[in-house]
This record gives sequence, C-alpha cells and structure tokens, in this order.
Amino acid sequence: MRIYMHPRGLNCLVPVLVLLLAAGLSGCTTLGPDYHPPQVSLPARWSEAQSNVPVAYRARLRTWWRAFNDPMLDRLVDRALASNQDLGIAQARLRQARAERVQIAAGLGPTVSAGGSGEALRSSKRLDDGTLGGQSRTWHAGFDASWELDLFGGTRRAVESADANIDALAHDNRALQVSLLSELAADYAGLRSAQARLTIAHDNIRTLREGERLAEKAMQHGLGTSADVRQARAERESAEAQPPLLEADILRLSHAIGVLAGGFPGDWRAALAEPSPSLPVAPALPLELPSDVIRRRPDLQADERRLAAATAQIGVAEAARFPRFSIPLSLGTSASLLHDLFSGASQEWSAGIQASQTLYDGGRARAGVTAAQAGTEAARLAYERDVRLALRDVEDALTGLNSERRRQVSLAAAVGDSQQALDGATRLYRKGLSGYLPVLTAQRAANETRDALALSQWEEVRDAILLYKALGVGWQKDQFP
Repeated sequence: MRIYMHPRGLNCLVPVLVLLLAAGLSGCTTLGPDYHPPQVSLPARWSEAQSNVPVAYRARLRTWWRAFNDPMLDRLVDRALASNQDLGIAQARLRQARAERVQIAAGLGPTVSAGGSGEALRSSKRLDDGTLGGQSRTWHAGFDASWELDLFGGTRRAVESADANIDALAHDNRALQVSLLSELAADYAGLRSAQARLTIAHDNIRTLREGERLAEKAMQHGLGTSADVRQARAERESAEAQPPLLEADILRLSHAIGVLAGGFPGDWRAALAEPSPSLPVAPALPLELPSDVIRRRPDLQADERRLAAATAQIGVAEAARFPRFSIPLSLGTSASLLHDLFSGASQEWSAGIQASQTLYDGGRARAGVTAAQAGTEAARLAYERDVRLALRDVEDALTGLNSERRRQVSLAAAVGDSQQALDGATRLYRKGLSGYLPVLTAQRAANETRDALALSQWEEVRDAILLYKALGVGWQKDQFP
C-alpha cells in the first residue's frame, strides 16, 4: 500500500519506520530444536526369499490390482477411488488442516483494519459554564494496526508444526487408499473363492446323489444293505448343509464390496452374482529392499511427519516462557470539514510498544515444555515401532505366500489322486467287487481335497494382496524406480 502525504506530513513516516524495525526484530531468534529425520537401522534383506521381478513390472505397482487381469475388479476399484466416503472424509480433513495453517501463519504479520466516522455535535446554549453553545462536526478516517512480534519463534514453530501435520494428513490419505484397495481386492477374491467352493459343493452333492442312487440299486439287487443306503443318504444330507453357508458368505462379501465402493450394500449384488470362470490368480511379486518399503509406505511417512510436528511444538512451548511484545499503531486524519480530511495538517498517528511477561504461573509454562518433549519422544518411538511392524507385515506376507504355493503343489497332486481313487472304487462297486464304504471314503477324500485346493488358492491371493499392502503400493503419483 502506498501512502501519499503532503510534505508537512512526513512525520508520519515514524510509525512506518517502527513497523520496519519490528519486522527486522521479529525473526531474530527461534527457540526449540531443529528437526532432523530419524535414522533407523534396517536389515539388508528379507529373511524370506522371493524371486526378483523386472523393473518394468515394478513400475506398475501403482495399479497393482490390474495384474489380476479381472475387469470387474478394475471397475470396483475405479468406483471406490471416486466414491468411497472414508476417502472423502480424509480429503476434507486435509483441506481443513490447510486452512488452519493459514490461520496460524497469519500471526506472523500485523492485523490491519480501516475505518471512518463522522460526528455532528450541538451543545446547549443554556449551560452556565462560561462557554458559548453551538454546533461542530468531526470527520475521521484512518488505519489501525496491531503486530505481535515473533521474537522467539513461537509462531514460526507453530507454522512448521502445521506444515508437518498437513503432510502427515496427506500421507494418511494415501495410507487409507492403500488399505481400502487391499480390503476391496481381498473381499472380491474371497467372494470369487466362495463362489468356486459353492460350485464344488454342488458338484459334490450331485456325486453323492449318484452314490445314493447306486446304493439303493445295489440293495434292490441284493448287492448292498440298507446301512449302505442310510450312510450314503447321510453323506448327501451333510453335503447339502454346506451351500447355505457359502451363499451367506457370498452375500456378506457383496454387501461389503458395495459399501467400500461408495454405494449401498445391494448395489453390486446382481453384478457379482455371476461366478467368475476362474479364481483370481496371484501375479509375480517384486522383491523390495526394506529401505524401499520404509521410503514408500505412507503410514510410515505420516509417522515421520508427526514426529516433525511434535518436535516443532517444543519450540512453541519454549517461546511461551518468554516475554511477549506487540506494537499498536494508528494512522489517520481528522478534520471538521470533509474536504480538509486528506490535507497534511489533518494527519495524526500514534505508535508504541507493549510488553508482557508472566511472573508466576504455577509451573504451567515449564510443564508445557516437558509435555512437548515427552510427546516428541513418544512420536519417535511410535515411528520406530511402526517401522518394525511394517517389516513384519512384509515378512509375514512373504511367508504365507511362499508356504501356500508349496502347499498347493501337494494339494493339486492330492486332487488328482483322490479323483483316480474315487473312479476306481466306483468301478469296483458297480461290478459288485466291493462294498459301498470304499466309495464313500473316496468321495469324502475327493471333496475335501478339491475344497482344500480352492481354499489354498484363495489364501495365496489373499497373501499376495497383503504383500502389496505391506509394500505400501497403490497410491504413487510417480513411478517408483
């Protein structure tokens, strides 16, 4: 703002010089420790072995769910990213924190207000005070300013803390997205697994019905007994109790998916009712170094930023123990005639400096420093703890993934062998060379191994999703090298 004055009004430069001097003094000292990112000792490699994956694949980690090659999953993820309410809440809180930072930073500058007034006064002519009554008019216009000097850096530390909290909330938003996508993908894979197991259960029921029919036929021809029929019927009735449980799981998972996608529980029920031709297959996964995981995981980035915010709060608490200085300033004009209001002779100003210091507060200010220091130590320990938990998440996911893949080799062989055993037992029974018990035993084994293989395939996909989550992928704007 430029102020044009008559030469006789140059003395109003005094308050301007006071403000300039205050600006120079306001940044002279910053109390409290300067922040330095924590250095955590990390293992050089994972204890669980995992095959390396080319960098070209690693560059696609931002959209890891597309590696499952499932268009329906892609649609669900797109909808969730656009409509999920939890993501919307996190984004609103981030906007709130940014606005609050502006409020805090405003304390570094003066508060300036402008105003004007006009007043007409008529005094009584009947007052016996030796004065003559009459009328007068007064016009006034000017600026008022108040500036609290940040001599000890309390406000600057508060801005530093607010900036770090904004960064932490931004990383929280990304961590929420990572968690949301992993939960959505896991629920979707669980639903497809339940549908595949439901198909297996219906196949088993058809097989057991055929076995029951054979038992009845054998009894009619004198080749079996009523006990064989009752046993076959019991196996079939037991198998028929399984589909309702799987159907309930399918509906619950479809409800969860509907809400995660930002809609209502039944929104995706019809679209998900048609079973997928095959279960989602876990893709090859990258072997990341522990340091890469720590650098990428948004929840750890949020922890580190909260540590920075807590460190800055020590400076805020330290500054509260020192005197507070402020400069009130008034600059304006006053005149009886409106056209004289902006003349040099009508100018007026006042400037000063105010200081205050608490002499006794019962130890409140010192306790504030101690509390800020303790909060910083807690934030540091929380970061170190979460780093270790993050590495454990990766190790656990790798362990589950590797063990499940080894388990599937045995289960796939068991499925083939149990089917051959069932075929052989059925042929012997049809020829009257064996009782029905071997057939039931073979059927039970075949059913159990097929269901166990489907469960193992689901566990593998779930562990793959958990590994993606543990690696902290799914939010990066830029490709991670």
